[in-house]
Amino acid sequence: MRSSPIESIAKLCSVVLCSLALCSLTGCTLGPYRYGTVETSLLPKDSPLSPPVLVGGPVPAMDRFEHIVNAPRETMSNWRKKLAQRNIGPEDPQAESTQQDALLAAVAFLEDNDLHEVIVEAHHHDPLEQWKRLEANPNVHPLWKYTDGAARIGAYAMFPPRVYRFDSYNPYTKTLSINSKNPAAAIYEAAKAKHHSLVDWPGAYAALRYVPLAPVGQQIAVTQDAMAYVQQNADPTIERAMVSHTLSNLTGSALLSSSALTPQLNEIPLISAPASQVIGAATGSIASRLLSPRESPTYR
Repeated sequence: MRSSPIESIAKLCSVVLCSLALCSLTGCTLGPYRYGTVETSLLPKDSPLSPPVLVGGPVPAMDRFEHIVNAPRETMSNWRKKLAQRNIGPEDPQAESTQQDALLAAVAFLEDNDLHEVIVEAHHHDPLEQWKRLEANPNVHPLWKYTDGAARIGAYAMFPPRVYRFDSYNPYTKTLSINSKNPAAAIYEAAKAKHHSLVDWPGAYAALRYVPLAPVGQQIAVTQDAMAYVQQNADPTIERAMVSHTLSNLTGSALLSSSALTPQLNEIPLISAPASQVIGAATGSIASRLLSPRESPTYR
């Protein structure tokens, strides 16, 4: 009997997720990391140029809405912290990452790979400026600029990344928006910038997100680059966080196979976003525990 397209997608998704999880759980390495895009190197690029960084200021109305939207997440996060402190005890406090940590991690990735043309925004929202960057981008054909490119700016305006605190990269405007406190998520989006800079037709390649399974293939390539980078440059905490983040993204794309079927939020279909985040977080949590070095018992 022939399997249906949905069953085929599910099988492919399972293979991809299991392979990534097993690779992470066993601690396998992805080989030496290649820095740069045009002339790659085993060493970080020593460029005098740094990507421009725009830091947004307070916007009272948007800040109030941001607080309301993220209140449930913050409540759950605080509850998990209290529960973790009870289990771990006061002797092992865990430092929480900040938005500055995420921003510095993304900028470091861009500098190491000589991606100085990427514009970095931190807690910044300006749809008009995004539109100007879209029109000024000479590497994208007008067909893609004023179709998918315009659609992305429309989504950016209606669902501000600043409000929802997610990181994103727009290949049409070469803009990296950092709004979370997760260095792994910031590095992952920066890896998208590197991946899109490698293709000859960036507009057509970005529009492939409407083709079934194409987003999964793109995210696998980004995941490999991001994982190899954190294995070589980041601490184990960020590496474990990358496992959870990449699994969540891959699950979201594979659940519906194409973003053309439903609106998206940060490359994850809105319908499948909750399920993908739960699955990714659960799998990443298990992977994190298995990746953590076991402490030898001490005798007093």
